[in-house]
Amino acid sequence: MYQNRAGRILAVVLICVAGNAAMGQATRSPFTATGIGDIVELAQAHNQGNGGLGISNGNYWNLNNMNPALLPYNSLTVFSAGFVGAQRTVAGEGLEEQYTAGNLNYLVTAFPVKKGFWTTSLGLMPYSNVNYDFTYTSQVTGSTDLVEIRERGSGGFNQFYWSNGVAINKYLFVGLKATYLFSSIEKKFSNTIQDVGNVFTPVVTDRVSVSDFLFTGGVAFNADSIFNSKTKFKAGLTYDLGTDVNAKKYQSFDRTVNNGPPIATDTLIDNQSGIVRIPQAIGVGFSFNRGLRWMIGMDIKMQKWSEYRRFDGTSGAFDDSFKVTLGGEWTPDPSSVTSYFKRITYRIGGSYENTPYLVDNEGEMNQVKDFGINFGWSLPAGRFSSFDMAFRYGKRGSIDKTILEENYYKVYLGITFNDQWFIKRKYD
Repeated sequence: MYQNRAGRILAVVLICVAGNAAMGQATRSPFTATGIGDIVELAQAHNQGNGGLGISNGNYWNLNNMNPALLPYNSLTVFSAGFVGAQRTVAGEGLEEQYTAGNLNYLVTAFPVKKGFWTTSLGLMPYSNVNYDFTYTSQVTGSTDLVEIRERGSGGFNQFYWSNGVAINKYLFVGLKATYLFSSIEKKFSNTIQDVGNVFTPVVTDRVSVSDFLFTGGVAFNADSIFNSKTKFKAGLTYDLGTDVNAKKYQSFDRTVNNGPPIATDTLIDNQSGIVRIPQAIGVGFSFNRGLRWMIGMDIKMQKWSEYRRFDGTSGAFDDSFKVTLGGEWTPDPSSVTSYFKRITYRIGGSYENTPYLVDNEGEMNQVKDFGINFGWSLPAGRFSSFDMAFRYGKRGSIDKTILEENYYKVYLGITFNDQWFIKRKYD
C-alpha cells in the first residue's frame, strides 16, 4: 500500500518538475531592476496564511523549511508543492499599468532518518526573480532628434537545498542547510534611432550566471509557557552566512534593423569569472501554541544588503533590510469526527518591511517600504494531508517618496502529502 502511495507522490513530483520548466516568470515589477531582484521567501502556502511566519512555530503536518532546526517535528515523510499567482498595479507620474502572472513556487520533501531525532529535507525553489521592462525617450546630444531607450531584465537565481534538523533533547533543536545557488540574470539595453527610412537598434546584452553554495544554521527551543502548563512557548533563530558567490559574466553587442534578427554580433565579455556578494542575514521568532488548536507568533528578520556587491564590485542602490511579521492560526477541533469544518485551520497575519531598494527622488535617497496583510486556511485531505491556500494584499513604495508605487494581490496554493515510508515488515 505504501509503495503505491509513494509511486503516486513521485509521479506528482515529476509532473511538477516538468511544469516548472514551462512556467512563466513572476509578475513584472520595476523594483526588480536593482541588484538580484526580488528575494523569494522560503514561506510555503501555509506559512503565508500567517503573513510568512515560520522561524519558531514548527508543526507536525506541514513541512518546516524556514528554520532547519524545526525539521524533527516532521516525523512522517512529507512532500509539498506550491504555486503563486500575483497581480500588480504600478502607478507613477500620472501613469498606471497592471501586470498578472503566476509560477511554480516550491517543490520540497522531507523524511525522518531517525523518527523524532533526525529529519532531512530537499527542496527546489527560486531564490530571486527579475522581470522588468522600461521604455522612455531622450534627446540626442547636439540634435533635436529623439531616441527611444528600452531596458529589460529577466531571469533570476534558483536554489536547490539540503537541510538537516536534529533534536538534542525535547527542548532544544539544531539544524543546518546547504543551498546550491544557480541560474542567471539577463539584462538588455537598446536605443532605437531613425536613419533613411530604416530603424536601426543597437542592443547590449548583459548576463551574469552564478554557481556556488550558501549555508544557513538554525536553533529552536520548546518549553512549557510560564502562563499555562498546556501552552507551549517556542523560539527560533536562523543565521545565513555572507558568501562571495562564484559568478561569470557574458556581454554582447548586437545590431538589428526594423526589429529583425541581429545583422551583426560582437562578444564584448566572454564568461569572465568574478563574484557576487550575498550578505549575511539573521532571523528570530517567538510563538505560543496550545497543541494543534491555536498559535500566535512573531518573526523578525534583518539582512545586511548594504554589504551586497555586484559583479563589478559596486554596491548599487541597496540598504539593510528589516522585516517584522505577526500572525496566528486556529483550528476549532483538530480531532473532530463529526464536522469537517472544525478540522479546518484558519490563519491570519501581516508584515511590514524596509526592503533593500533605495530610490533617488530629487537627490534624496528613500528606502522602499512594503506592507501587507494575509489570511488563509488548510483544508484536511485524508488522514494527514492538506490543501493549503493563502491570500495577500499589499503595497510597496509610495509615489511621493519612491516615485513609483505598487499595489498587489497574491494567491498562494499548496498541497501537502504526509505518509509513513520505510516501515519494517513484520511476519506472523
